[in-house]
Amino acid sequence: MKKLKIDTIFFIILITLLGLVNLINTNKPTVSNLENRALKTMPQFSLASVVRGSFQRDFEEYYSDTFIFRDNLVKISRDVNKIMAFLGPDISIVTSVEDVQLPPVIPEGEKETVFPAPTGSKANETNENFSPSNENTQTATPTPTPEPEKDYGDDPNVGYWMVVDGKAVQLFKFNKESIEYYAQVINKYNEKLGDGVKIYSMIPPTNGEFMQLKKYKSITDSQNDALGFLKTKLNDSIISVDVYDALNKHKDEYIYFRTDHHWTALGAYYGYCEFMRTKGDTPLSLDRFEKIDLGDFLGSSYTKTLDKSLEKNPDNIVAYKPLTNHKFTIYKGNEGTKADIIDLKYADDISKKYLVFISSGGATWSKVKTDINNGKKVLVIKDSFGNMLVPFLVPHYEEIYVVDSRFYNMNLTEKNIVEFVKDNGINEVVFCIYMEDVNWHKFMSGVENMLGSEN
Repeated sequence: MKKLKIDTIFFIILITLLGLVNLINTNKPTVSNLENRALKTMPQFSLASVVRGSFQRDFEEYYSDTFIFRDNLVKISRDVNKIMAFLGPDISIVTSVEDVQLPPVIPEGEKETVFPAPTGSKANETNENFSPSNENTQTATPTPTPEPEKDYGDDPNVGYWMVVDGKAVQLFKFNKESIEYYAQVINKYNEKLGDGVKIYSMIPPTNGEFMQLKKYKSITDSQNDALGFLKTKLNDSIISVDVYDALNKHKDEYIYFRTDHHWTALGAYYGYCEFMRTKGDTPLSLDRFEKIDLGDFLGSSYTKTLDKSLEKNPDNIVAYKPLTNHKFTIYKGNEGTKADIIDLKYADDISKKYLVFISSGGATWSKVKTDINNGKKVLVIKDSFGNMLVPFLVPHYEEIYVVDSRFYNMNLTEKNIVEFVKDNGINEVVFCIYMEDVNWHKFMSGVENMLGSEN
């Protein structure tokens, strides 16, 4: 009992000292090398933000992102998780940074592990005896039976990874309430912006949707089903861009990284092509952009899992730079700084190379001004998947505005996003947010908060 008290006192003292050191530390990092992303900046205090609760939320995220020794603590945690995993050689499941519960694991030998489907999923129903038209190939039925209502799933266990054969696959668990919330937020934007602004919903799936290994298919829910459900919730005036179908046509190509959760520039190009076709415009061929080979790349999936098989199998990262004359400016508040849309200052670090796209995308907001005088102005509301999309849009617009809800600050811009759109004469808004963030309520609440206190 005495030893327990001593351990408790020591723990409290250690945590207190770390907290004090963290508070007085003025040299806060701005980028996480381990997680390959821009970190949350210190929010600006105002009475309005305190009343809304946004200051408290932003400060909590800032404090967590910049906590002293954070990267070292994350590494230690992952090493412990790795030691405790017993999934056989070349296969492992690793939780993501959200620390969700792992699905149960059933070993079936030393060389492979078969995982059951998450609760609420229909993915564990075998497809081996079915044709593409879903007709049973062994037994003919005289009359078709009605298709059962889809199980959209409500189980909270989401956000885990499978590493197999030197490739990390981000698995998906359909959260019905979160998908409905995405629709509510986008519908609210549609209502606030009015008929004069076209709204596009563009959702890149995770690479797990195109997994070729059938024996592992049962552990991830169908993102295509989730997208089908979403379409029933969006207002008719919102235009959905079918990124899933566009990528599925090229699933055998290098459209996703092995060591990173993002799509490659080639995958983003196919998404851009589908967006242009949805708008009724003609996309440019890849040879109309300058190709820049950035060499080997170890991305976010590697830094989240620290898996040795990924380290031995690095990606090759390529950028495509628009040849159209343009000026790219990033803004901290309303103060602009000239930047590069393909920013090669990040190109020498093997883990930072995704940050070359639109200079890491972590500004309060940014703008591309071109010499194309066609009156077309678009706002891209994005997560990091949008960073690769924006350079492809340059040849088609007079002005491109870029906003990430994690960094947009109404106290600095003195505008909610509706005022931002109207003051800049923007006539199109594209939501380019990948499926895991669409499926994550906290991320979408940040998108909703940009509408301001009257949302």
